[in-house]
Amino acid sequence: MQVRRAILTDLNVLVSGNLTMAQETEGLRLDAETVRAGVQAVLEERAPGAFWVVEQHGQVVGQLLITYEWSDWRNRPVWWIQSVHVDAAARRHGVFRTLYVSVRQQAQAAGAGGLRLYVDTRNTAAQAVYRSLGMNGDHYRVFEDMFSA
Repeated sequence: MQVRRAILTDLNVLVSGNLTMAQETEGLRLDAETVRAGVQAVLEERAPGAFWVVEQHGQVVGQLLITYEWSDWRNRPVWWIQSVHVDAAARRHGVFRTLYVSVRQQAQAAGAGGLRLYVDTRNTAAQAVYRSLGMNGDHYRVFEDMFSA
């Protein structure tokens, strides 16, 4: 498996992964063109963030979106994992672990203050995966106030 930063030619697979992830994890049917525009903005560096992908046998089988938030407590940025998707056929083969370990190393090398991830408290399967990687959300809860378009 090879981890790399995504490039514009990965656009279609990233959009597909995001649409699948939203449907699987939250039952949401996202607008494909909105997602495409958002992914493209990140890939073209018009929006802050970066997609990382895992390739296996020349095919992208996993993806992760990172955004950055300044932490005044640490005087450095914290990387947020905004979305994660691993193709169904590649699950249980260490794809997410490989992706996470690589991105964690990239964050440390860049001087980040850490990685954060929001997980719905009802999503116990995801929580178990992240805890197995050493992430601990027991001390932290994200509260949000989202606005409609």
